Amino acid sequence: MASTFFRLLLGGIAGKVLGVVREVLLAALFGAGRAVGANRVALTGTMVPLNFFTADALSAGFLPLYVQYRQDNPAMALALYRSVRTLFVGLSVALLIALQLARGFWIDLLAPGLDHSTAALASSMLAVAALGMPFLLLYSLDNLVALERDDVRLINLRASFQSVGLISATVVAYLTGDAVLLAWGFTTPYFLLWCFGVYWLRKKQYLDGPEPARRLSRIERSHYKIVLGMFWRRLRPLLLIPVLLQGSISVERAVGSLLGVEVVAATEYSRFVVDSLMALIAAPLGLAGLAAFARMRTHEVHDGLRRMLGPILLVTVPLSIALGVNSRGIITVLYARGEFDQRAVDVTSIMLLGFSLGIWANVLGHTLVKVLNARGHNRRAAVANGLSFGIAATVNLVMWRYTGPFTLGLASAVGGVVMFVGAAVSLKIVRHSLGLLVLLAPGIAGATAAGWLLAGDGLVRLAGSCALIGLVWLGYVMLVPSLRAAFVTGLWSRIAKRDQKASPAGETGTVAMPAGETPPAEPLDEAPTFVDVLPDDEGLPARPGSGRHRRGAS
Repeated sequence: MASTFFRLLLGGIAGKVLGVVREVLLAALFGAGRAVGANRVALTGTMVPLNFFTADALSAGFLPLYVQYRQDNPAMALALYRSVRTLFVGLSVALLIALQLARGFWIDLLAPGLDHSTAALASSMLAVAALGMPFLLLYSLDNLVALERDDVRLINLRASFQSVGLISATVVAYLTGDAVLLAWGFTTPYFLLWCFGVYWLRKKQYLDGPEPARRLSRIERSHYKIVLGMFWRRLRPLLLIPVLLQGSISVERAVGSLLGVEVVAATEYSRFVVDSLMALIAAPLGLAGLAAFARMRTHEVHDGLRRMLGPILLVTVPLSIALGVNSRGIITVLYARGEFDQRAVDVTSIMLLGFSLGIWANVLGHTLVKVLNARGHNRRAAVANGLSFGIAATVNLVMWRYTGPFTLGLASAVGGVVMFVGAAVSLKIVRHSLGLLVLLAPGIAGATAAGWLLAGDGLVRLAGSCALIGLVWLGYVMLVPSLRAAFVTGLWSRIAKRDQKASPAGETGTVAMPAGETPPAEPLDEAPTFVDVLPDDEGLPARPGSGRHRRGAS
């Protein structure tokens, strides 16, 4: 799991570097005005209906079942893949037709505060963006087939391709004066990614089993009903999640449009900063955790969670502090140029402050929910997610008239806390979590006060404030023995272990041994910690066939 997380992390960093270029360029050329607001609404209009049906169908429904079938019966795995692929093609084409016919009504429902010209522009953009729906779904399915083999190349390509496409579309739209071209920055990359995904799976033969292809095809025809039935059983407890999630997103977009088109645009500028951290930390950890925690024995899960929580908090809490204290400085440095005026800086900064308050909770909540999915507790995961999305939507609806743009960030933070608490209750680690937070409270107060002293406009003050926050936080961690043991001591012991290893690279694995076999001296399927994300084999892929979770060379 550590190797998978590490490679996902590196791929995410590359994508986010391009993402920074994309957002800075978009802000400079179009600001937070009509074109950007319309494009944000159009993309929301594309993703909301798609995610209504597929939000957890892949990660929590398809992947664990596909992993199981690949181990026990490759013919069943192929039948599952083909069945889900056919289902997704039919679903995405139906949604595409529906959006083309009713796009005006859908835009009015999603963003009731838009004026007529902006709504018309968003409708035209939606017509283009919706063309990418089938390709997005099929590429996402291929991602997980490759991930089962420990190959994260397809996942890592996604952010980079998407950013390059949006950068190209932004430049062309600016030069031609046709804002609708922004939407092609969504559709074209996903078409190219789907083409490459099909090529990659065939080249690597990831869908092949041990039997000859003809025999494998003949076997799996009799199993379509079985695999679809199992897929439905896994998916059924999760059906409420996409309804609540997409409903919450729709409410956020509608409230933003009521506050003004610049708020719709500013929401994504501020979210980009926060979501970049979420994508770099929470998403890879959650994807890797689906496999690692699924293979753990029941009595190992609680200890694994305890090892994981401390280091995650030690990394995410100072990030929350740094973004909150320096929200205005960050927005100024990133975006304040060209068409991004002072009003846009003000709105985006206050929203970033709200979002930053909940980074630590969102990362922990996301990770713990994925652990619940991996352990097969999908109903509990649905409850945690449902409470989070429902309360976030309620905060938006109730508070927007009183707290303005800050409401959108506040709702996200409150939702993250609720998700974290709900998942922690289900996993029976609430007491341990609260104890850690209480222990961290003095460090939080000290780092916040220190950062506030230097916060201000300009790159120098921003860097100084963040550096001081980091120094105060690190100093507090060093002074508290239990925190030092959880992070600093663990880091150095890990380095010492790696220095002492004399075995050739690639001879170590990262997968637990099957039940009944003698485990290696050092536990290999323990939960990841942030001091343990550097694998002993420096990120080399696991040997094919190692452990229960068979993997091909990636």
